[in-house]
Amino acid sequence: MIGTLRLVWAVAANSISESVRHRFFTLFAVFAFTAIYASVLAGVMAVDQEARVLTDFGLALMELTALAYALFNVSSSLLKEAETKTIYLVFSRPVPRAAYLAGKLLGAVLTAGLMLAVMAAMHLALLAFRGFPAPSCYAWALAGSFLKLAVIIAVAFFVSLFSTSPVSTMVISGILWTAGHFISETRFLAEHSAGAAGWALKAAIWLIPNFQLFNARDAAGAACALPPAAFLAAAAWVLSAYLLSLRLLARKEF
Repeated sequence: MIGTLRLVWAVAANSISESVRHRFFTLFAVFAFTAIYASVLAGVMAVDQEARVLTDFGLALMELTALAYALFNVSSSLLKEAETKTIYLVFSRPVPRAAYLAGKLLGAVLTAGLMLAVMAAMHLALLAFRGFPAPSCYAWALAGSFLKLAVIIAVAFFVSLFSTSPVSTMVISGILWTAGHFISETRFLAEHSAGAAGWALKAAIWLIPNFQLFNARDAAGAACALPPAAFLAAAAWVLSAYLLSLRLLARKEF
């Protein structure tokens, strides 16, 4: 058991190291800083609601920036290692595929968390520069964004194992990300639709992750905290996507 955990961490650490050294990590960090600075300009125009605009706009940009990098990273990760024959070298040693996949997933999730942390530090610095304290529910909002990223990263790994290219992986994952933010609307349509359309919408509710669960402000109102169900749902989605990915990976001839 200890040996397996060490293998998982070794793969994860190598994945994080490669991501941080990659030039796209720097590009996205620069983009995030520029985008958050743009939110400051937007906040100036909001006058009385400047603090709220700065906070909401900044959090949204941070989440989308981390999402863009995570999908780019995941969609090309396994494909790049297969093309460079690196994955053959890994599997020629006593490395279980379950440990390898868990390490790649953990590395991608921690990289996304690192990006969120860096961007949050820049965002809070900009808020302080404008004379605003850190919002009371800021940590919960970051936690919700992190859970959403963990889920979509796990799903993207699964998609990457049967898609034909990194672009198709990013497109499919992006569609699932968008649809996951409209589960309430999908449920309403399912209740008022008949026939095949209604059944298709009901199936979509079960198959698409409900990202609305991870919006701290929406989930708990003024309390601005994530309910335990959000953490359980995230764990269930990540585990399910991991097991499905492992099943596909086991069929690959590496």
